[in-house]
Amino acid sequence: MKLEGRIYYRGEIIDACVEIEDGKIKTVKKHIPGCRKLRGLILPGAVDLHVHFREPGYTHKEDFYSGTMSAAYGGVTFVMDMPNTRPPVTDRETFLEKLSTVRTRANVDFSLYFMLSSKAERLKNINGAFKLYMGETTNAHAGEIIPTDAFISVHAELDECIRKTSKDLVDHDYARPEHCEVRAIKSLFDKGRFHIAHVSSNDSVDMCKIGKFTCEVTPHHLFLHRDMPLKAFGKVNPPLRAKWMTEKLWELLIDGSIDIVASDHAPHTYEEKDDDFESAPSGIPEVETYVPIFLYMVKRGRISLKRAVEILMSRPAELVGVKKGKIEPGYDADMIAVDTSNITKIKDRDLHYKCGWSPYEGFSAIFPHTTIVGGEIVIEDREFVGERAGKFVKINPF
Repeated sequence: MKLEGRIYYRGEIIDACVEIEDGKIKTVKKHIPGCRKLRGLILPGAVDLHVHFREPGYTHKEDFYSGTMSAAYGGVTFVMDMPNTRPPVTDRETFLEKLSTVRTRANVDFSLYFMLSSKAERLKNINGAFKLYMGETTNAHAGEIIPTDAFISVHAELDECIRKTSKDLVDHDYARPEHCEVRAIKSLFDKGRFHIAHVSSNDSVDMCKIGKFTCEVTPHHLFLHRDMPLKAFGKVNPPLRAKWMTEKLWELLIDGSIDIVASDHAPHTYEEKDDDFESAPSGIPEVETYVPIFLYMVKRGRISLKRAVEILMSRPAELVGVKKGKIEPGYDADMIAVDTSNITKIKDRDLHYKCGWSPYEGFSAIFPHTTIVGGEIVIEDREFVGERAGKFVKINPF
């Protein structure tokens, strides 16, 4: 395959052609005979290090097929799926069982996390990605041996300072205050190399700097806040904070203090979220919407295209050591094409989640018209044409 157009290449937009061979980018040149023209701007596919596709065990909320199809529609070409499924991914057997279940259902490339445990040193050569939950979300906990050469994503909230009940979004913020997150991050100092998931306050980002940890922010901690009329549809852990905090997180993201954006796509059914606030589960679906919203933010001038590509594409890939997130020879041929003049409003009915709702209804966005995974076209003119093109990608110990 040979594709021609306006390509984001090494920090600049150039008119060039990309030659693809065996799923990899072979060359990027000004002119190659026989190139197919793609309209709009050609960017690397986005890399999402934090999704919950709910399979196995919770497929009434989402499954791997619907989750990866939603990702493809949103311009995400590689995802890493969390281990808090049923059963949780705690050992070789549960990992291989989950991999066997989902690998034939993936519409984008993917990898899978283990729960962090005392088995981690033995498991890292199967896949070097682990999740540590420090709150009450699951019963997972760190073992005595923490590998220093694996990617370890951390849900950093201390259970001891969390109030278990809350009545609305403001109260949920008070029930899980920022200092629970800050103290959790501080407790990890000198214990290993960690990546702190979904930071929700500037103090948490500062603590990551002190601990020399990388960190991510979610779209919901940038675009949503506790005073919005979302009810339980905005309930998430860590909680939505005050509006001024979203502005501070934006500043820290733009100046490079926050490394990446990851969706933390965590769908629940409309009926589950429409229940009373206290009993409603925490989580927000957003793997299909966050890249298009960021592309609109680029259009508005809120963030530069260069920084958007870094936080959505190149830097997440670097953190886990995969050859993705750049249009460069030797990298996987994962790309998206967008018409930056085609601004649309997000509508629940147009999305592809199994849960059927989004907190971003009415937000402006620029969706890709074409998504390519490993040199195969998955989305073309906003139509799903490349079923099950995704493959498992192993995360090697560093």
